[in-house]
Amino acid sequence: MLNLLLTTACSFASAPLPVWHAPLAATAPAATVVEEKAIRALDAWLKLYHSGKIDFRSTKDIRDDSLAEKFGLAPKNGLGTPTWAGDLEVILDAVTKLDSAEAARAVLDVAAIGIDLGKYTLEMAPYEVRAIGEKWAERLTTGPARDELAKAARGELKVEKARATAVQAAAVRCLGLLKDGNYRKTLDQVLGDADEVVRIRACEALGELGNDDSALALVALLQRETADAVLISAAQALRKLYGPHLPKAASVFEPSKDGGKSAPAGGDDKGEPSTPPPAPTPAAAALPESVRLAVRAAIGAIGKATWRADMALVRLLDEFRSAEAIPALIGVLERFQAHPEEVKSGKLSGLLLYQTHELLVAMTGAVHPADQPEKWRAFWDTEKDKIAVTQRREPAAGAGATVSGGFCGIPVQGTRVVFVLDLSGSMDWPMEETGTDGKRKRSIRLDFAKRELHRAIDAIAPNAQFNLITFNGDNKAEVWNKDLVPANERNRDRFKKYVDGLKALGGTNLWSGLEEALKIKSQVLGNRYGTNVDELFVLSDGAPTVGDVQDPIEILRLVQECNRFANVRINTLFISSAAPPEQRQMEAQMKIKPQELMRRMAEQNGGKFKEL
Repeated sequence: MLNLLLTTACSFASAPLPVWHAPLAATAPAATVVEEKAIRALDAWLKLYHSGKIDFRSTKDIRDDSLAEKFGLAPKNGLGTPTWAGDLEVILDAVTKLDSAEAARAVLDVAAIGIDLGKYTLEMAPYEVRAIGEKWAERLTTGPARDELAKAARGELKVEKARATAVQAAAVRCLGLLKDGNYRKTLDQVLGDADEVVRIRACEALGELGNDDSALALVALLQRETADAVLISAAQALRKLYGPHLPKAASVFEPSKDGGKSAPAGGDDKGEPSTPPPAPTPAAAALPESVRLAVRAAIGAIGKATWRADMALVRLLDEFRSAEAIPALIGVLERFQAHPEEVKSGKLSGLLLYQTHELLVAMTGAVHPADQPEKWRAFWDTEKDKIAVTQRREPAAGAGATVSGGFCGIPVQGTRVVFVLDLSGSMDWPMEETGTDGKRKRSIRLDFAKRELHRAIDAIAPNAQFNLITFNGDNKAEVWNKDLVPANERNRDRFKKYVDGLKALGGTNLWSGLEEALKIKSQVLGNRYGTNVDELFVLSDGAPTVGDVQDPIEILRLVQECNRFANVRINTLFISSAAPPEQRQMEAQMKIKPQELMRRMAEQNGGKFKEL
């Protein structure tokens, strides 16, 4: 069974799930009244939660229903204005103060929420509940409590089969959050677990420990692993472990036979470098030896899984650059040339081609096109003994040969592209834009968006596929075509006619557009991403006003979690021309401004943001 760490949205409430730990009296006959109250209160809270009767996102006063109050756990000065989230925090505070094996098992009940195969609604917010459970697990300090987490992490607790993986995965994650090196061997052990979700959690946990021994365990995993989500997790964990060592101007361990003689950074008209690169920085000397091993393991892992895993591995190679990686990067370009059918099927993504080519240009200074890997191979064969990898910097102008066109000035890098367009009533308002003559002019927002969609679809690569999703105040976003369509002339013309007929009306249900684009179907953390898209362009002009999710912080959290392994590049564009007073007043009440929502969404999902 493929279980991936993926928080997504929109399903139905599940039947109550039993609490898996044994009754307190059976395991702790000498427990105090306070202990009994704390454990019983948490059991009662979870029972109510799993019955679907708790709207965890609600900020309404639940004083009459508060379980912390009913079990006498509320502080002397009261709960203030109690919510379900606050109620859970008070109960977990009381539970973790017990600091016992029983308390550890009780906290795991919360930390395992949403990893099991139950169904969860948006109102249940399992990701938020699980995060609270993990936070309080960090408060466990005694040996018995922590050893119980380790026992659960090894899968040694007696748990009903349906929840065994969820409990074990939760324990592995919590064990890492303790940052206690005494449990590293346990985490090393579960890296070999048969279940992917457990291995993913083990990668995350080792990333939290922050020591070189953890890095060596992750390196060994890269050498044997073939599952894309686990490879992604291992690469992310290594980047986190080595974060403090990241050189600010990277020129890392070079195996040059000439002792690091100057190699060119610019490029002549033949694609050959022409100017010497900056000298290596002293930061490289402080790097742990395992960094070299991690780079070699990442090189060997490229091509073992999907393009999504390769993207994560290439990012690692970008941060710790080595000439040793160049042949493998050229091999990625060769794969695109040899297997164009894999681009059509979605097995390969233009995102990977673009990122790999960009890194090759940045590392070597050569500017050979991405679609001519034979020139890159010839360059390597003749220059490999003289190359000293350059500092990290933007590629030379014109080097991005993989970019076929753009939308509102942001290049299209993917080959399975979806445009997500706001059709709320405010899109009929005027805006300021820069014309082709460089002068500012006024136009209607929707007219501007239509022109940009025409331009983008005219320039999109012929081997790409595309679609359009529009949203307004309706419950569901509207999809232009059931599936992605090839970028041929017939589909381009059909698309343009559809775009020309679009009209603006109603509110802004941003969540519905994102939900459809990313194929978000469930909040169960074990579900695989559902989208086969590799790049989104989201254009909007206002704050979310309607829909199942309107809180901008929650939208960001859900999108980031759902996109964690899908690796969709999300670009965002925000039209910020002057809005009427009523809209400005509404936006002032938001936790963050709508343009900040769009900026963060792009930043958190590997894309670009542009304010229009």
